[in-house]
Amino acid sequence: WEFTTDMAALTGFLFAVVYRYAVREDPNPQLRTGVIGAFAITRLLARVEVPDYCTPIPLSCGPPLGYFDYTMLQTMFTQGISSFAAFGAAAIALDAAVSLGYLKPFPSRS
Repeated sequence: WEFTTDMAALTGFLFAVVYRYAVREDPNPQLRTGVIGAFAITRLLARVEVPDYCTPIPLSCGPPLGYFDYTMLQTMFTQGISSFAAFGAAAIALDAAVSLGYLKPFPSRS
């Protein structure tokens, strides 16, 4: 659990840096949710482990989708919830810090 926690902290730090630079003063909500989604999807896919019973080339793990079995889908679902919640909360905290003046937004370039 320690390694997982450490990597979550490192990923959160990298998210904060990228989010702050990507969002800048742009009010576009799609940009904000895009950064959250990119980090959350990357994290959840990295957490999926391919079981030993899967056959390679092409990857086949069984029902329901062949490529992904029920165990992998369950992992993706649970990791997806925690990833989107973590990065969403971090984005809300960063936006609040900017609104309260603790952080300054980077100016948008024209």
